[in-house]
Amino acid sequence: MPVYAYRALDQSGKTVRGVVDADTPQKARRRLRFDGLHPIELSPASRLLARAEPLARLRKLVPFRPNRLRLLAGTTRQAATLLAAGLPLVTALTTIQEQTEDQEFGHILALVREEVTGGESLANALARRPDVFPMDYIHMIRAGELAGSLDEVLERLAGNLERRQTRRARIGAALTYPALMTLVGAAVLLFLLSFIIPTLTGLFDNLGAALPWPTRLLLAVSETLKQYWWLVVAGLAGVVLAFQRYLKKEANYRRFEGWVFRLPVMGSLFQRLRLAQAIRGLAVMTSGGVTLTRALTATADGMGRSLYAEALRTAAQRVGQGRSLAESLGTGRLFPPLVRRMVAVGEASGTLTDMLSRTAQAYEEETDQALSAMTSLVEPVIIIVMGLLVGFIEMAVLLPIFEISGLVG
Repeated sequence: MPVYAYRALDQSGKTVRGVVDADTPQKARRRLRFDGLHPIELSPASRLLARAEPLARLRKLVPFRPNRLRLLAGTTRQAATLLAAGLPLVTALTTIQEQTEDQEFGHILALVREEVTGGESLANALARRPDVFPMDYIHMIRAGELAGSLDEVLERLAGNLERRQTRRARIGAALTYPALMTLVGAAVLLFLLSFIIPTLTGLFDNLGAALPWPTRLLLAVSETLKQYWWLVVAGLAGVVLAFQRYLKKEANYRRFEGWVFRLPVMGSLFQRLRLAQAIRGLAVMTSGGVTLTRALTATADGMGRSLYAEALRTAAQRVGQGRSLAESLGTGRLFPPLVRRMVAVGEASGTLTDMLSRTAQAYEEETDQALSAMTSLVEPVIIIVMGLLVGFIEMAVLLPIFEISGLVG
């Protein structure tokens, strides 16, 4: 049944938006009037999504979209609960689509439901929207449909997505205070250099004495910001855009990620985050009945351009040639000996999924502890750096005043 997006007035005169199922636009309008709504605009949901494509392309430029993970986790959890309660898939999709508050995501769910109603599998309907549903997610859905255990697969997927969301929220919370301190400190420094220091320039000129080098340096920086601020802003923007363009190439991204992994303290943290993501993905995939080769490939697809994605694809080729997973993970630094030993034990005992889950949980807990330790280390470092900068400015301002006072005395 076609799906129409509408804009209408309710009985209080408030504008509301949503979607409605109907065979024709006329029936859609009648249904809206029956529900107490006065339709203002009505169009097929697919046409509205087509008009939204430029905005979707613009959103691709934004590297961090936290709302998407939250939406996907919540939708998956609701679908798992409804299917476990015995509701048909189409009914479950309808219920979720009617409850979602995100209009664009609601339209996408409506189109997915329309395709499923027409006889398409859920995995194929989701696969047509790779910008919304990751490939590892789609592979798990397909495995669940083939095995007749879609509700169980959705339950595992929901748990995995919720863990990722929780970890991302912890990282965001841990970095919020240091980031706020940095922004406030930078704003104070910019205010001093742009407004306070220029007012002292005339005073120093009238003194007629030779200024110490900290004062001369401070005045030079202040004058540069005052006259060429637009050039500084343009230069910073250019550097950011050039860096983003550099990272678009897969080889450059992996080269940069390898450099990040080699950083002291933070490098090992970032690598453990990636490692935990890779192992958890394999655990979820194998628990859903996906073959090991496909689980490796699907997990690699879900990790984008990471070095771990390349390593997992190489491992998939080796497993396809008959090697064990422990051997296929290689001897490099991406998968530590502990991981390979745990995998070998799991393969030998027939408990690979359980071993992968235990290993992933261990690395996730270790990562959380390392993140807390790093946060407690970053905060005093920021305070010290900001204190040194402010102290330098105070010294640059007060030194000539002290010198003139000494001469007068």
